[in-house]
Amino acid sequence: MLFSRHALCSGIAVALISSSSFAFDYDEMIAEGVHYPEQLMRQLIQTNRQFGSQVRMACSTRAAPTVMAQWSFLPELQQKWLNSVHIWQQLEVYPLGPNTDASVRLNITFWPDRKNLVEKKLKGLLAQGQQPELDKGGVAVQGFAASEYLLFDPVLLQQKRNTEICPSLIAISEKSLLNSQDLLSRWQESVFLSDWHDAALGNESFASAKQAAGYLLEGLAQSAETIAKDKLTKPFRLDKKGGQTNRYLAENWRSGQSLSNLNLNINSLGQIYFGSKPQQASLHQLLIHLGYADEATQIEQAFNQLKQQGLKLEQLGEHAFIDEQGREQAEQLQQHLVEFEKALKQTLPHFGLAQRFNSKDGD
Repeated sequence: MLFSRHALCSGIAVALISSSSFAFDYDEMIAEGVHYPEQLMRQLIQTNRQFGSQVRMACSTRAAPTVMAQWSFLPELQQKWLNSVHIWQQLEVYPLGPNTDASVRLNITFWPDRKNLVEKKLKGLLAQGQQPELDKGGVAVQGFAASEYLLFDPVLLQQKRNTEICPSLIAISEKSLLNSQDLLSRWQESVFLSDWHDAALGNESFASAKQAAGYLLEGLAQSAETIAKDKLTKPFRLDKKGGQTNRYLAENWRSGQSLSNLNLNINSLGQIYFGSKPQQASLHQLLIHLGYADEATQIEQAFNQLKQQGLKLEQLGEHAFIDEQGREQAEQLQQHLVEFEKALKQTLPHFGLAQRFNSKDGD
């Protein structure tokens, strides 16, 4: 039955192709549209499993208690943590499906954390000693932000010994693995995924494969807006003239990865829009196929400028958060995100979708 259903979808998708200069494979676009995030979810499980294994191995090694900053296993644990976080940063911007649920995202990593709840909750967790109870700490102690605190916080690394940190670090790494496995399960069982695969047939979520593509374009615009708001406007105080930058509002200030992770977000937006290989049946190729080459060119140009500016900001490193040049570069990056968002949104009427106001557009 499954084969025949997708065969039927294929026939309908072919019928959707308009009279343009080349045929467009809607089936490939639909398949690739969900292959990329699912691949990242599987990689997230794998890297979380590797991180957890390394944590258990390091914590089970018999050795004298050592201040965390001098613990020989710390650099390798930090790298394993980074491997997982880099996968999440790519997945984070995918704008459709269960991973857009705020509660799901907070289980993966507790951020934004405007009140420094991660540190406050983890101090309580560490005080529980050898049998920490994560449930009492809530989502703030269950994900990447929690393990980042234990592995990178400059004050904690000088004050705590590995034997004090290990029980909580083991529990958090195990919970992170469970949360990533749950993310994949929710994805595979979701109505979204079923409706996306059957979009060519029309269903409650998508009237057609073409409209499904429109929703993905709209979602990418929303992701660009969120990046600009949470990862630039707030830490660099770009909404206040002469505002003072606050690096502690950046996502990964403890590990110093905030700007590099932001660029992973940007690169992933490009991957979703352009596809993984040239001439793939991507959103970009679909716009050209439908006769909207000018809009496709505008999106491409906006993305290229966005990517270049992201690299400029990243090159400043942590100094970006302490000098005026960093704030200026961040403001330029914010503007490029806005331009990219606008370029995406102007295509939405072609897919029967209305443009929505940016949260900054006011009334």
